[in-house]
Amino acid sequence: MTPHRSFFSIQPEKEFWVDIYRLMNSIVQPRPIAWISSLSAAGVRNLAPFSYFNICSMNPPIISNSIFFNRDGSEKDTLRNIKATRHYVVGTVSFDNAEKANLSSAPYDPDISEFDEVGISVVERGPGKPPFIADSPVQLVCELNQALALGEGAGVGNLVLGDVREIWITDQYQNIDWKQGLPPELLDNVGRMGADLYSRTSDRFSLVRATVPK
Repeated sequence: MTPHRSFFSIQPEKEFWVDIYRLMNSIVQPRPIAWISSLSAAGVRNLAPFSYFNICSMNPPIISNSIFFNRDGSEKDTLRNIKATRHYVVGTVSFDNAEKANLSSAPYDPDISEFDEVGISVVERGPGKPPFIADSPVQLVCELNQALALGEGAGVGNLVLGDVREIWITDQYQNIDWKQGLPPELLDNVGRMGADLYSRTSDRFSLVRATVPK
């Protein structure tokens, strides 16, 4: 590989934020996708995918999502629901359900359920609890730890930290030693890249964790 020794500079504060958005999405990738199930204060089921998603602590387990304001500066339904009820479920997005996840990202009105519009089956958990996503083999049951607005207006993210209270795994994986992790070929998760591009986890390689020579 040829070393890179000469660079040119881009200063975000001097550029249109949408241009920086496209650039950053193409740099920070592939990104895991959280398929978030939530309930509105009125009890409407909501479902939407978010690719600014990761683990940020493990003892106890806490996950992070960044949920942007809408282009008009208003809150997305998912953010509003999480802040109102403090409870939500995160499902995984596999290659098989990538199209459904994408369809659930459409800007439906708050009184419309993406589960119904896209045709995604729910697994009920009881009154006042956001349902499981039947298309996802793994469900993370989360409670809001804190939500931090990073500013105001279009392009601004809200950092949502969620305590993972329960992890539910499909019975189809019950013979797997979950303490060793779930095999990636079973989950077949997709990752978000720049523009309209996605990636699969089927193309992999291994590297042994580095140690200091003694």
